[in-house]
Amino acid sequence: MADISELKQQLIEACKFIINTGVMSLSNHGNFSARVPDSDTFLLTAGGSFDSLGPDQIALFQMDGTLLDGAVEPASAEIVEMHGVVYRLRSDMGAAVHTHSPMATSYAVAGQSIPLIYEALARFDMTDGVPLAAYGPRGSRESVDNIAKAIETHTNIGGVLLANHGVLAFGADPMSAARANVIIEEAAILGINAGAIGKAEPIPANMVAYTQRRRDEFASAGVRKAQD
Repeated sequence: MADISELKQQLIEACKFIINTGVMSLSNHGNFSARVPDSDTFLLTAGGSFDSLGPDQIALFQMDGTLLDGAVEPASAEIVEMHGVVYRLRSDMGAAVHTHSPMATSYAVAGQSIPLIYEALARFDMTDGVPLAAYGPRGSRESVDNIAKAIETHTNIGGVLLANHGVLAFGADPMSAARANVIIEEAAILGINAGAIGKAEPIPANMVAYTQRRRDEFASAGVRKAQD
């Protein structure tokens, strides 16, 4: 089993990163989880804010939501299932983060998904854009089922918008999930700004694979260095 202490530290560093980017809401409210490799468990931040997060504020759960270690505030206890469903449906995902990032949440409040309007979405394999999960009260069966439906319906995503609520982003590890949240917020900012001067235009469908192919070609070439 993975080193729990090291995984907690990864969560703490990812929380610091996401706060420093400025994409959090004014309250810094959110919750962050990480799958424990080679186990049927995950870690979850136990408070309602990313401020001053320490190892003792991260609890351990089974995938069915059973608390194994630590203590959880009511606000976080409500959303355990929201994180668990990501791991049950996406075996490739190792972390999930929920925030109220303002611009992405604006799309969610408007009842709109975010189309593939931003190149970073394509480069980070979010070619289905950011789908909208229909509203259900926080942590309710309806909410979790709606999140599951959005994940099952869209394969190439790095998160979903929660109608009238916020954002749930995910990735292979805590830092990848944090970056997914940042990219989703950037896409939302650009979409709203573009709407103010015209219309946000999706990337042409025939160019998406080309965009990813160039990404892969340059990545495989490695670091370029000037010749002596």
